[in-house]
Amino acid sequence: MRVAVDCHMAGSPRPGDAGNGRYAVTLTAALAATAEPGDDCWALIAEPSVIATLDRRVRYAGVPHSNVRRLLNSAPRALRAIRADRAVFTYVAPMRGATPVALAVHDASFITHPQWLAPRARIMLRHMVPLSIRRARHVWALSHSAAAEICEALGVDPGDIHVVSPGVAPLFRPDDAAAGRVFDRFGLEKYCLAVGDLNPRKNIPALIEAVTRLDAPGLELVLVGDAPRGTGPATRDRVRWLGRTDDATLADLYRAAAVTAFPSLHEGFGLPAVEAMASGCPLVVSDRGALPEVVGDAALVVPPTPQGLADGLRAALEPTTSAALRAAGPVRAAVYSPAAMGRQAWQALRAGAGET
Repeated sequence: MRVAVDCHMAGSPRPGDAGNGRYAVTLTAALAATAEPGDDCWALIAEPSVIATLDRRVRYAGVPHSNVRRLLNSAPRALRAIRADRAVFTYVAPMRGATPVALAVHDASFITHPQWLAPRARIMLRHMVPLSIRRARHVWALSHSAAAEICEALGVDPGDIHVVSPGVAPLFRPDDAAAGRVFDRFGLEKYCLAVGDLNPRKNIPALIEAVTRLDAPGLELVLVGDAPRGTGPATRDRVRWLGRTDDATLADLYRAAAVTAFPSLHEGFGLPAVEAMASGCPLVVSDRGALPEVVGDAALVVPPTPQGLADGLRAALEPTTSAALRAAGPVRAAVYSPAAMGRQAWQALRAGAGET
């Protein structure tokens, strides 16, 4: 079976594309690594810089990136040219073409919480995703929690949805030498790490307030993601914005952190939570969306209020609890390996093709 994965959003400078792009590129590598004889994987890319991030076993074809309409018009031609048997798209799929489609929908927040999206994105998703679901052979969710939400919000038959969870990259693993590298580069010693931007659902203001409530001398809040416009690396007392980082830097930041917090109001999966666990960092997450399912017993799950987050951070910084979380995290994260992602994906693709 030849599978093509839409990776047009990978490498895009737009913040909203980052998570979708990472999932798509990771999926291509997972498919390539777990392919059986006669199977292969292609990536549909728009940014040349993405080529260097692809697994060497993944081939690629180009598609336009200027807008979704041009992508949807050109993708069927690309799929015909490479003779793809199946294609995986994220949220929006071409309305024409003979190649059967699996549609990855990360969550249904564009239906359940439309206020978190810009008007144009909200209108496009609410219109195009239901059409794409009707076009698709089946739908992929990233977690069982997200699958249930998608079925309820979008009317998907539970028999037509498969869970294909992201696999955490092998780079994210414990390394005691990371603390020295982080200090040399950033001057950081004791800090709480968070990965996200100022989209309301990421709930970063509540985390900032939580850190100010802690009696933890020297503790800084370090934020990785798109910083507010007009800010430099540091913005205010005890809060430092680092902007976007590469994966190697992010892995070191997880490893050296006293604690990582993921205070989001909703997630269909929450890959940064798994990356933090895999890196051996104590983790505090909110009790919303798929996060409790994903972290299991390897993190502290708290209400996403300033006081709830402050209580969770205080507990995670306690030495005995911290040590227990550092040990439990990599064990839990191993559930979400690239090999597991590849097996889930091939199983879903073959089920959609009527194969066993």
